[in-house]
Amino acid sequence: MMYMNKAVVIGAGIAGLITARMLSEYYKEVYIVERDELPTAPANRQGTPQSFHPHRVLPRGHMILERCFPGYTHELIEHGAHTSDAEEMVLVNQFGILVFRPPIVSASSSRALLEWVLRRRLQNIHNVHFLTNTEVIGLMSSEDHKTITGIYTKKRSKNKQEGMLTADMVIDTAGRSSKVIKSLNSLGYTVPEPEVLKVSLGYSTQYYKIPRQMEKQWRSVVSEAQPAKGKMTGMLLRIEDNIAGTLLFSAGGENYPSAKPDEFQEELKNLNASEIAKIVSNLEPLQGPRGYRTPESIRQHFEKMENWPSGLLVLGDAFCNFDPIYGQGMTVAAIEAEIVANCLEEQRRNPQPYFERHVLHRMQEAIEPAWWLSSITDLRWKGVEHVGATPLKGVTFAQKYIDLFTKKAMDLAARGNKNFFLTQFLMTSLVLPPSKFFNAEILTMILNDNGSPEEQQVRSELGVQDPTLFQQRIDELIPSFHAAFDERLKDVLMSFEQQ
Repeated sequence: MMYMNKAVVIGAGIAGLITARMLSEYYKEVYIVERDELPTAPANRQGTPQSFHPHRVLPRGHMILERCFPGYTHELIEHGAHTSDAEEMVLVNQFGILVFRPPIVSASSSRALLEWVLRRRLQNIHNVHFLTNTEVIGLMSSEDHKTITGIYTKKRSKNKQEGMLTADMVIDTAGRSSKVIKSLNSLGYTVPEPEVLKVSLGYSTQYYKIPRQMEKQWRSVVSEAQPAKGKMTGMLLRIEDNIAGTLLFSAGGENYPSAKPDEFQEELKNLNASEIAKIVSNLEPLQGPRGYRTPESIRQHFEKMENWPSGLLVLGDAFCNFDPIYGQGMTVAAIEAEIVANCLEEQRRNPQPYFERHVLHRMQEAIEPAWWLSSITDLRWKGVEHVGATPLKGVTFAQKYIDLFTKKAMDLAARGNKNFFLTQFLMTSLVLPPSKFFNAEILTMILNDNGSPEEQQVRSELGVQDPTLFQQRIDELIPSFHAAFDERLKDVLMSFEQQ
């Protein structure tokens, strides 16, 4: 029998806040245990070292957040965030320039403001409680270690008081600093080797004040990388209070973006979108540039364990962490939290054994598209390597296919048809499954590029010429994805088609 009296969430980051909100519908009491002292106003904190840099919630994550925190977008805007429908977005890559408006209205803000808004919402929910300045030092368990029964804690104050907090469910959302593997090992569990993308990524960010005379004509710019030519990814994005963040990114470890102001400005000039350098030359520097580096992205495979304790789940970066440049982390955490809620609802209606193992499998299916898409993109950089029990499938074919599709989409957009681009945008936003992008119908459309080098490369990887065999060949080359995707797309599609 599964009890739903008390749940504990480890970590008050975005993943923890969304998870706590979901759990509040099912458990009588929900406790969020956070090692930091949480700020009373929007501010970066020690426990989130990456929070200085720009963060994005992808459209699918935005949909989930609006469902569990109704009106959060409007609240962000009330506190200075910038609404996405108020400006155009400029996308620049090796194939051209595309100007568009995102099909889903959202608010662009710092992570600190987003956390603060969500945290305030939770503080107004009667059965959600925060325990701050409290470190989790271990998992409590039954005598046979088959059930997690709570957590051991230690205050981060001078007296370092230790304590215990019992729970029917513990969910670890502590991110890359999670101690869940160490705790499982101490309880006698053997954790399989994770899947690792040795990415050696680095990025640098500088913030600027947008002058009043530039506010109304402001356009955010995304400059896609071209690793073969050493061109970094660059972004110029507006957040709250008319502040713009400029970010440079590279992977592979050979040429990290500089955190020195003069060098940073020179690197901006070498982007595919060289206009970013021209725009920031008219802005007032505020903070930075400041760098961030990490050697690898890690995907745990807890679902492969022979045994897993009841009363324990793991999600967010503690379950799988991504290259932050693609903005997948917060959205995947929202997807995972929604899966937990859906599974709890199913369990309440029709109780089944091995609930936690079932959730782990469901979450693993859900993160597969995001992990695969970010990995095949990072693997374009020299020096990036995937290590895992099973090699990544379809890497080279997918890279060539995406190049040819992008070339075609940019060409059609330049002639006024942006609908083709929409498919790619919604797939990378985790709204559409990859099967809506990698299929015989689209392949037939893009293999009509006058024999371009991109077309020839796709044909070479494809290995068949008969169109009736295209889908079979794609199924052989591209992984099959089993996760459920959001079907609430009618309004999204209509808004984009009207552009």
